Amino acid sequence: MSTLENHINPRPARALPRTTFQNFLTPNPRTLEQAIHKAVCAIDDDLLKPWTPEDGMFAQTRALLALMTFCYARQLYASTDLSDIAGRDEDFARLSGDGIPPAGIIRRFRVENRAVVHRCLVAALHFLVEQKISLGVLTKVSDAQLAEEANRRIIMATFLDSLELDGEQVQDPPVELCYLFANRAASGH
Repeated sequence: MSTLENHINPRPARALPRTTFQNFLTPNPRTLEQAIHKAVCAIDDDLLKPWTPEDGMFAQTRALLALMTFCYARQLYASTDLSDIAGRDEDFARLSGDGIPPAGIIRRFRVENRAVVHRCLVAALHFLVEQKISLGVLTKVSDAQLAEEANRRIIMATFLDSLELDGEQVQDPPVELCYLFANRAASGH
């Protein structure tokens, strides 16, 4: 690749273009997975921040975005759970190519791409609500409520991750408490 092409196309040569991720895009999704795939493919490359700094970001980042959106839509929030799911999912391993992202990278990805995660999650929730409408369970869709619900789910994920971090980072050393009871017998009632 010439120097001029490097300035025009800053994407590394090993990065997979967005069209690779769009190979199986269906115009009218019939499953949650297809709806999420459509939402993820609709995101411009410029809006995504990679999940690793040296990553070409396209297929890998989109795979992580799709995984995160799917899990949040199914009310799975903890980054450690997402990392475990990614480790067991053959499709994720095939798409990501760079291995399984640990929980810390998933947390950072959510923070750096919050608006994109929110947008894809709203699309996924919209699909789920449309399914319920077709079954007669619900009668209408409120975009404001879907946006609020997507925001609530992202906050829930952040909260659960903070609880996990508190458990990992804060380890109180054992404390001797006998001094609290040393003079109890001497005092009268």
